[in-house]
Amino acid sequence: MKLQMKAIAIAAGMLLASGAAVAEDKVAERTDGKTPTYPGIPSDSLEAFGGQAGVDVWVDDLFYYILADNRINQIFKSHGHVERQMALNKELESMVLGGPNHYSGASMSAAHAELGITVTQFNAVVEDAYLACDAARTPYHVCNQLIAALAPFERVIVTR
Repeated sequence: MKLQMKAIAIAAGMLLASGAAVAEDKVAERTDGKTPTYPGIPSDSLEAFGGQAGVDVWVDDLFYYILADNRINQIFKSHGHVERQMALNKELESMVLGGPNHYSGASMSAAHAELGITVTQFNAVVEDAYLACDAARTPYHVCNQLIAALAPFERVIVTR
């Protein structure tokens, strides 16, 4: 666990040092057919992730770990509609990796506004994301591309 936390800290430091993209809160407003990847994210990231099938497996694994994680599972369970949350995450992850824009959810700020997410809870999801990468056998460098693409959303997801 110590090694995993060190890896997460290193990945976060790399994101900050590389000037990861600022996530605009206009995810649901994009209408073009294929979403450009975030700066610094290779254009073949979705393919490297295993395409949509790889994203689907990863999100299934992610929610397995989230729902088993007592630090955060109540947030997801109390919000309800876990199947819908999973479907929206599959759309979002595919989009940020450069796939087609089929994201049908609310903006990140609207979706998380009333949940009162803390940095600690956000980081727990990141830990579970890396566990999902291990479970899905997603190479670490490919997993980091997804985490880098999602990391800028922290500023609109964390509200307390």
